[in-house]
Amino acid sequence: MFRRFNKYFDHPETIYLLIAGYVAAAILQGLAFGALIGFLRAFLGPDPSTAKSALWVLLALGVAAFLIQSITTAYANKVSSYDICSNLTAQVGRRVSNLPLGWFDANSVGRVTAAISTEVDTLSHLASIVLPQLISATVTPATVMVVTFVYDWRLALIMLAVFPVVAVLWRWASRLLMREHRIAPRVAAQTAARTVEYAHLQPVLRAQGAAGTNWQPLNNALRAENDTVTGLMRAQAAPAVCFGVLAQAFFAAILAAGLGLVLGGHIDTPTYVAIAVMAARFTTPISQSVLYASALQECMVALDAIGTIVDSPVLPEPAVPQAPQGTRITLDDVDFGYTPNQKLFSSLSLTAPAQQITALVGPSGCGKSTITKLIARFWDVDGGSITIGGADVRSIGSSDLMAMTSMVFQDVYLFDTTIAENVRLSRPEASDEEVRDAISKAGLDAVVAGLPDGIDTRVGEGGLKLSGGERQRVSIARAFLKDAPILLLDEITSALDTENEAAVTQALADLSHGRTVIVVAHRLSTIMNADQVYVLSGHENGEPTRVVEHGSPRELAGAGGVFASLIDDFAQTARWRIR
Repeated sequence: MFRRFNKYFDHPETIYLLIAGYVAAAILQGLAFGALIGFLRAFLGPDPSTAKSALWVLLALGVAAFLIQSITTAYANKVSSYDICSNLTAQVGRRVSNLPLGWFDANSVGRVTAAISTEVDTLSHLASIVLPQLISATVTPATVMVVTFVYDWRLALIMLAVFPVVAVLWRWASRLLMREHRIAPRVAAQTAARTVEYAHLQPVLRAQGAAGTNWQPLNNALRAENDTVTGLMRAQAAPAVCFGVLAQAFFAAILAAGLGLVLGGHIDTPTYVAIAVMAARFTTPISQSVLYASALQECMVALDAIGTIVDSPVLPEPAVPQAPQGTRITLDDVDFGYTPNQKLFSSLSLTAPAQQITALVGPSGCGKSTITKLIARFWDVDGGSITIGGADVRSIGSSDLMAMTSMVFQDVYLFDTTIAENVRLSRPEASDEEVRDAISKAGLDAVVAGLPDGIDTRVGEGGLKLSGGERQRVSIARAFLKDAPILLLDEITSALDTENEAAVTQALADLSHGRTVIVVAHRLSTIMNADQVYVLSGHENGEPTRVVEHGSPRELAGAGGVFASLIDDFAQTARWRIR
């Protein structure tokens, strides 16, 4: 486990300093128990005044143990707060911000939430609770056993005999508990993900009459977590009984053997009393060993859970980054699939000329949105290449690629802050005047004028205080402010009403001017304004998506092919009327 500390912590030496402090305190505590024998011999002897020197030794060892333990514990609290909690949370945050989008799935929110809350909290107990208890439970009894050898080797052998028995029981308990502990993080992450999903789905659930917590996926997740906790408690029961019986048997054996030695005249009564006290010191750690084993297992599993995030591979950065010469985008014989055995694209090729609008058209699921995300390098292609200005996107530095690309998607997430700060996200150093100009270009002036605090109005979590069209225009304002030469648009008008569609379409027309644009569109108005259109086939029967038509909108409309059929469908739906 401690090897992983070297990997995950910026200052792993702090853990070893704590171990050294706890070990020193435990040894001194064990020696203090040994000094108790000398003190009791003198104090209960014929001249109690001779016990002063032994008393000073006993007090010195006790005070030294107390001071070292106190200093180490105070330092452990700092290590728990800064070197463990802050360090691990930062590690997870840095890794999540660099992971490819393919890493994120329905459970990723739960995994990250559990990692920075439950797992980090578990590990924070390692420095201040688990390590001192574990070291005290092993080092102090070992020291006591060594001291006992000095006074009577027979009692010491009884103590020594306990160690292999404890070791065997420890290994058995560890294996038993590890199975349960390994299940717990997965179940906790699943529960966290379902809880977050349940909160987001409140409008839908209430519309369907699902009141309270009457949502089966959440109920199943809570039931699974309850079963996991119950299983862990059951797994602890048998080892707890075994360790308890062993502790009591050991204590009884020491008392019986010591009494026999006293009655036989081999040791004196003060020595026997002191050894009995030391044996009692043995008993509690042995009986509680299952708790230390469980706590240590929890820490190991927590490290494993955090490691699944921190050790997840990121997309490699180029050793020598290339600079694109222009903004022409080319997909050349691209192979890609979300799963190894099922390709979405096979030898897919298309070109988006610089400073032109290229539209992607095709049925749902054929990979239109995936193309825009591959261009932005949310994933790496399995074969072929994607180039911008002649440079493979894999050879362009991530920061450079993001700097030259703006993306506007259908689902817009806004942070619970002001409109101005949400727009400024795309260029944090922008002036207030530049932010206001971007908001104006996005057609948000009328919206902002009707808000109580203008551009300083908070939008709520996810932007819930704004309509879908208004959130979309905030996203467009971000793109205006960023002013990147490449613009990727993904079905951003498909869920808007006529009024919002017109406003967003006009804003996009202004935003697209002079930029290389790839737009995934379903609306006829968006498609017909493009310079060229690629019509993609459906991803059906496991066959990879391919380009079935390519040309200008007018050329394809008159060709009588798939695109012409789409135009006819658009025309039919445009004539629909509700009576």
